[in-house]
Amino acid sequence: MLKYTQVGSTYEKSAIDEAIKRVKWVPFQTEVPFAQGECIKLVCKECKIPLSKTQSFDLHGCIKDGAETHGFYALDIQFENGNEKIYIADSGFESCIVAYDFEPTEKTEKDEA
Repeated sequence: MLKYTQVGSTYEKSAIDEAIKRVKWVPFQTEVPFAQGECIKLVCKECKIPLSKTQSFDLHGCIKDGAETHGFYALDIQFENGNEKIYIADSGFESCIVAYDFEPTEKTEKDEA
């Protein structure tokens, strides 16, 4: 279930939803444009997300903030207990996670044994 962050509340939920609808997932790679790469490194460092867990991403989105357009990035991260999608807005001066969606892994009878 998608959840919006408090720190990302400067963006309208409708703008976040529209940006998420436009996400085009591609397999994760380490060669990326500098600005987007630095933003992703900072988010991963601050949130203690190992880049090795990132399955796919989108670094070429945008989000509207009033009359301005900001960068919008998405990460799809696979953890042992589930899959998380993180959505990031980047104004060029600061970046923040505006929303996330965590889907827990369903446990099987084998996992519980």
